[in-house]
Amino acid sequence: MKWKRWLLIVLAIFLMAAIFTNPTKQDYIQFSEESIGEPIPEEADNTYIERINFVLFSAYTPVTHLEHGMTHLGIFGKFVKVSDGQYDYPFWLEFFN
Repeated sequence: MKWKRWLLIVLAIFLMAAIFTNPTKQDYIQFSEESIGEPIPEEADNTYIERINFVLFSAYTPVTHLEHGMTHLGIFGKFVKVSDGQYDYPFWLEFFN
């Protein structure tokens, strides 16, 4: 019985940590400036950053002239590349639109 209580406490701490460290759009812009070397031009030349917020984590994709770039998953304050940027929309994100 005690292990179930501890498991619930650990799970609650994990979920709260994921929620509070979910990166913002500004964090993604800063990350892209550091990794690419230049900022993503927002609201110009039909370029914008698409963000899908899953509360525990977020997915960020730069879109230029309706072509999708590399998708990054933002979780625990870090960004992980989940698509190679073949300018196609990730199939698993279609379920959330």
